[in-house]
Amino acid sequence: MQKIYRRFPAGKTAVFMEKTTINLSHNLLGCRFDNWLRLKRSNPITDKKEARLITAVTFVLGIPALLEWLIFYRPVRKTRITKDPVYIVGFWRSGTTFLQNLLTRDPQFAWFDPVKTVTFNNCILMKHVLAKAQKKLLQGARPMDNLEYTLNLPMEEVFAQATISTQAISHMLVFPDGGNGVKYIETAFIDEQDEKKQREWRKAYDYILKKVTYLCGGRQLLLKSPENTCRIGELKRCYPGAKFINIYRNPYSVVMSTINMFTKEMNLLCLNTPAPYEVIEDVAISLFERIYRKAFRELEEMPEEDHIDICYEDFCKDPEGFVKMMYEHLGIGGYEAAKPYFDEYLDSQKNYQKNKFHLDPALREKINSRLGFYFEHYGYEMITE
Repeated sequence: MQKIYRRFPAGKTAVFMEKTTINLSHNLLGCRFDNWLRLKRSNPITDKKEARLITAVTFVLGIPALLEWLIFYRPVRKTRITKDPVYIVGFWRSGTTFLQNLLTRDPQFAWFDPVKTVTFNNCILMKHVLAKAQKKLLQGARPMDNLEYTLNLPMEEVFAQATISTQAISHMLVFPDGGNGVKYIETAFIDEQDEKKQREWRKAYDYILKKVTYLCGGRQLLLKSPENTCRIGELKRCYPGAKFINIYRNPYSVVMSTINMFTKEMNLLCLNTPAPYEVIEDVAISLFERIYRKAFRELEEMPEEDHIDICYEDFCKDPEGFVKMMYEHLGIGGYEAAKPYFDEYLDSQKNYQKNKFHLDPALREKINSRLGFYFEHYGYEMITE
């Protein structure tokens, strides 16, 4: 099989990492066929073998997907979201996944599992077949950390939206185009886009939420996608009763881990030219700054009882205490009934090992020069030497 080589950072030195051209767990394999064709037309593609596989799979899955849409479109569109979602927000690698994994153990919540996410368009008629396939493909830890992908744990709803819309930031990892693919970052800041793009985003987003609500019998959704952190105000306008849990973490750890995640995921998913390490580094820091300058304003404008800030480092020391505090502050009932499920999950994570990174002096200076407002806001100590 033909091999390709893509840039991968090791400290300040870029090295090459071997990767086969076929990725059987690519996140666009469950894309709706017409949406895949739109993405394909609007982006250069050099990984022809992977693209042909995606074209073939999306075409084959497109037939039952169309049937599913014809049967269920009307009942899904008529579904009412009677309880607006609870959102976990925070930058990538801030602890959002751990927090969502824990909170979704509460049976009162619904969420996007792998079948309802990556294979959103076929998650009803083909759910049993797709569940068996994904169970095999999801074995092993995630590429960016040591957390497991399993069918009974949640995923980010953005990946479901990415299957039916071009308005998804996750597309930047598939079509980075040497750094030019950062155009997809703008899709996360949806309230800054033109009205046509806003309508497309709202229609697609509301549809995926209604479909999962329909499938889960009307239960309240508990959602986590890091890019929601830059559209808190828009989500609050769309779902006025929504609650927000903002988890934050030491910016040095967050930026280093995000660079690692973007690089590894791009290496797995990219269909054209990967972005150089320096571009990934700059994008991570710039995105961090832009998101939090916006998020701070939008959280401050929200009623106090509708949001809560959680420090990741403190949360890891006493997760049960913080979960109880979240429920009480946000007016979420059912903590005592859910506590045994929380205890069971926390017990299963006792041996989890976090990744460790070395802070390069040049990267430290970039973080210090751009993110001083974040250090000040949350009281983190800035390292100067």
